[in-house]
Amino acid sequence: MKFSEKLHISSRKKSSGSNIADEDKNRDFTEKENVASNAFGAQDTGERLYPSLGENYSKPGIAIILRLSLSVILLVLSIVLELADSTSMWIKAVAALIAGYDLIIFSFNDIVKGIYLRENLLVVVAAIISFVIGREVEAVIAPILLQVSYIARDYVLYRTRRTICEVIEPDDTILQAMPIENDAPDGKADLSKGDTIIIDAGMFVPADCVITEGSGKADFTFITGENTPKSLTKGDFLPAGSKCTDGNFTAEVCNAPESSLYKQISSVLKSGYGQMTAAEKAWTAATKLMVPFSLTVCAALLLILPLVFDYSLTEAFRRVVTIIAISSPIGILIAIPLSYFSGIALARSKGIVLRDSKVVEKSSVIKAVVFNKAGTLTEKNYSVTDIKTDKMDPATFLKVAAHAEANSQSNVAKAILSAYGEEISKELVQNFTEYPGKGVSVTVDGIQIILGSAEFMAEKGVPVSGGVYEGNVVYMAVNDIYAGKISLSEAVTRDASDTVHRLSATAGIERIAMVSGDGRERDRIVANELAIDEYYAECLPEEKAQRIRGLKERIDSRSTLAFVGSPDAPNEGFDAADIGIMINGISCRSALPQADVVIIPNSTAPITSIIRIARVTNRFVFWGAMSCCLVKFFIIILASFGIAPIWFGMLIDTCASLGFIISCLNIISRNGFKKAAE
Repeated sequence: MKFSEKLHISSRKKSSGSNIADEDKNRDFTEKENVASNAFGAQDTGERLYPSLGENYSKPGIAIILRLSLSVILLVLSIVLELADSTSMWIKAVAALIAGYDLIIFSFNDIVKGIYLRENLLVVVAAIISFVIGREVEAVIAPILLQVSYIARDYVLYRTRRTICEVIEPDDTILQAMPIENDAPDGKADLSKGDTIIIDAGMFVPADCVITEGSGKADFTFITGENTPKSLTKGDFLPAGSKCTDGNFTAEVCNAPESSLYKQISSVLKSGYGQMTAAEKAWTAATKLMVPFSLTVCAALLLILPLVFDYSLTEAFRRVVTIIAISSPIGILIAIPLSYFSGIALARSKGIVLRDSKVVEKSSVIKAVVFNKAGTLTEKNYSVTDIKTDKMDPATFLKVAAHAEANSQSNVAKAILSAYGEEISKELVQNFTEYPGKGVSVTVDGIQIILGSAEFMAEKGVPVSGGVYEGNVVYMAVNDIYAGKISLSEAVTRDASDTVHRLSATAGIERIAMVSGDGRERDRIVANELAIDEYYAECLPEEKAQRIRGLKERIDSRSTLAFVGSPDAPNEGFDAADIGIMINGISCRSALPQADVVIIPNSTAPITSIIRIARVTNRFVFWGAMSCCLVKFFIIILASFGIAPIWFGMLIDTCASLGFIISCLNIISRNGFKKAAE
């Protein structure tokens, strides 16, 4: 997938609050079941099973409560009162119809559509069989329990998803500022691009803005995951969701609140689990076999129990109805994407934006990491530390070098131009030719200048007097005669060494490499300092991509390779890797970078957190789904031995699936989740 195509936000229609309320009042399961409706039919077409009821939820309406209450009352009366068997049976039949008439309608619709493996149909079939064999009480309890399980599932999904969403974006009511236009203290005035606002200590910033006056400190925890307040002054970016902790700012809004950076992140993350992972596809395929397996067990019991163990056919049916009622895996299929959503939210709390569920899955098997050197392992800018020449004075030497590098965009050129600090006479520069990673050849005021690495000097046949120096050094020749050198410093970022060490020591990364457009000598020094054995210097953007593709071929096909770069890194590198990780997302201000993973702060340290979170999430998905399946198999065994009646099986199965959904929060809580807007 091309870098420009990686941003994919799936869109889904959302019902209005009033519509949802009406549906709940009538207990219309149509929308709810459509969410999980094509649990098998939709999966066949590659669609995703969304737990979207967590998006909007209303309490169950009075109609469903009255229906279930009336059904329970009728059931109790039919048991307590001494009535004729036929009368008692009819009362129980009415109770069952009151509780589950809509289930029958939905089951009929499923049959028409060719969907035979849904909870509605399975429970209706189990209830009908129970009536036929004289187990009327269980026949009434089955639809009641299914309706209660729907209510409980809806509520649990809502609470779980809402809790997760609190990690992703703050409560809008805490975002406030005082617009200068009307000095409204409640901060509720509509803001738009270009408005000026005042932000005092203790206030949360309501919209992305740039400071125009004032200074102080702000807490960027919600945006970057780093809880150290940042000192800010005029010209600095202040993202929505951050909190002014000291001082006050006058700022100009650069993005409307609804288009702010955190809103963009929220939008991407809320739809991020809309991508179906390979693990989920595997579980979907496996659980599709659950109903056929259960029905096969039922058929075997109906044959074996009467013929081999001399049980009555009625007793055999009593046992199989429990198996039929609990055979649908809908609860598992809803909880799996919610688990990935929890992992995405955990990463968000640490200042990491994982684009979608597939990225989470791929990040769990990262075995190779390639760093783009500039701006990732080293500070983007060099600085001139020394000039040595015996052909001219240092100031003139620097002036000539600056004119020679005037048309270059390399970091070396930027350092020399910054050190020179004066205006360049572009009319003096002619015949400019750049050799990426090596140097430049140019005519300055009619004089031939060569500026570059020692290797470049050797290629041009210019002997370097006094020997070649170690370190970041640029040599200059005037009319093919060596004239002197400029020493540069290239600072390694504060966390680069620790990140490289932790990737190999604790994250299980097998290959760590570095690519750069700079010269070999400079890259050798950085690689040695960071203990990186594999590095590729003097690479053009496409050559970096070729190196990355070559590394991918040398790792296990089941593993993935990540490319780490800053916003200035070449897009070709991100495209060539399995996973593109961009650091310093905050530098893009109000535009969220389109990478697979965006680390908001300017740090490589969170890379190990990405891998850890992904692995924890994948393990949780496996063991959660496996636990639910084991519970179903356990119920099947109990039912086969006549120990588990239908109400017991449905109750345990519902509790297991609800437990899986609720326990998604463990992914966050046990990893040090801290609510954003504390």
